[in-house]
Amino acid sequence: MLKNEIVFKGEFVPAQEKSYVHLPFDVPPHTTRIEVEYSYSQQIDSDPLLRGGNTIDLGLFDERGIDFLNAGFRGWSGSERLNIFIGETEATPGYLAGAIHAGQWHVLLGLYKIAREGCTYRVTVTLTTQNENAARTHDAIRKNDLPSSPIAQRHGKWLRGEMHCHTLHSDGDSTVENLVNMARARGLDFLAITDHNSVSHQCVLETLSDPGLILIRGVEVTTFKGHWNAWGIPDWIDFRATRPEQMRAAIQFANARGALTSCNHPKPFGPMWEYAEVEDYHCIEVWNGPWQARNEDSLAFWTERLAQGKRFVAVGGSDWHHFQELDAAPPRAPGTPTMWVYVDETPSADTILDAIRRGHVALADEPNGALLELAVCPLIQETDGALYDLCVEPERAARGGDALERAPESLVQVRCRRGAGNILQVFDDAREWLRQEISQDDQTITFAVQTAHSLYLRAELRDGQGEMQALTNPIYFYEAVS
Repeated sequence: MLKNEIVFKGEFVPAQEKSYVHLPFDVPPHTTRIEVEYSYSQQIDSDPLLRGGNTIDLGLFDERGIDFLNAGFRGWSGSERLNIFIGETEATPGYLAGAIHAGQWHVLLGLYKIAREGCTYRVTVTLTTQNENAARTHDAIRKNDLPSSPIAQRHGKWLRGEMHCHTLHSDGDSTVENLVNMARARGLDFLAITDHNSVSHQCVLETLSDPGLILIRGVEVTTFKGHWNAWGIPDWIDFRATRPEQMRAAIQFANARGALTSCNHPKPFGPMWEYAEVEDYHCIEVWNGPWQARNEDSLAFWTERLAQGKRFVAVGGSDWHHFQELDAAPPRAPGTPTMWVYVDETPSADTILDAIRRGHVALADEPNGALLELAVCPLIQETDGALYDLCVEPERAARGGDALERAPESLVQVRCRRGAGNILQVFDDAREWLRQEISQDDQTITFAVQTAHSLYLRAELRDGQGEMQALTNPIYFYEAVS
């Protein structure tokens, strides 16, 4: 067994900030292990509020190359780890084990922050080779579906889950198994782990035999100009987008493969979504973590687009990373907020994602928090002058995410569960139509609204201090085609 060491040294200048550098090295035949260790000057945390030093991300590409959207991705760890390895059967979390083929590989350095004084760096690559007669492993074959446990629809056709959280396969401190167990203990029905720029957590999920809930594939594509989630596909998605057209191409790449995509936490220090012209995603994460964490900004980002006649599904996620967040004030845990999804088919990852795509989603601050159900139907004037309520035929009523032909008046029905003491509000794109305190734990409010000029109707539930407790997706209106 032989070891060979390759060393890169150099300096980066401030003008290179938020760019990527690829360091090429040759991997000889019969290599069984690659180790990468790096260091750099004035190292600081990746927190976007922290300046005055350097933050360098680390990744690795194999012999398949570094072309955008077609690179040979083998892993990414951001700035969380200063040393990583890849072997044929094991790898550092965030990296993919498997056969190591000869050819030109690349270390990826992502220059997230570069200090005014610049940044010196050193990267050491260590290659381990063995004689050519030793047994070799094969490339891993990925499964199409993650394991799931059958669940009872305990809340009618509503299922509750978490769609944005992290493990030690990126910058979290939980194992995949621990996070799955925590989600189950919190009463969630489904879970998507969305580690940053990596799919190695999905390899662990594939090994679980009885997770106790429905597992959904996910990844958070983390770029220097904004983050976005892709759910439902096993593919790695290129995060090296430094221009709007590259960001758009990456999202379209995911969409073309059947992914459901979401613009994440578009709020200051979220970090913000900086490519306003890129809107190829299906959803907007209007609620990320505790409501106090500047989610009013994300809500405004979403409602501005609704007022322009655009239709994006409002989603939420805890963005949970660390166990210490459980004891923070306010606390952050899987399911804060909770995504409620109305699934009228057999529950599965596919039917949950389909329901989200249709906008059949409501959000709540906790798994046992309030649930708002919004229904709208037109009011029809009968010949005897009486108004006929089409909501008595539930199949004729629209729910959040649906679209109705515009009518002069509509009947609105909001059912609020576990919301006593909070204030219910119903809006269209121009005004507030209802503001009423909820007095019962299970209360239904019905009223008529003039919708001749409305683009949509939606509902919110807030406490006495104005903090969001629950919200719905809009019901949209469209003009009849004559």
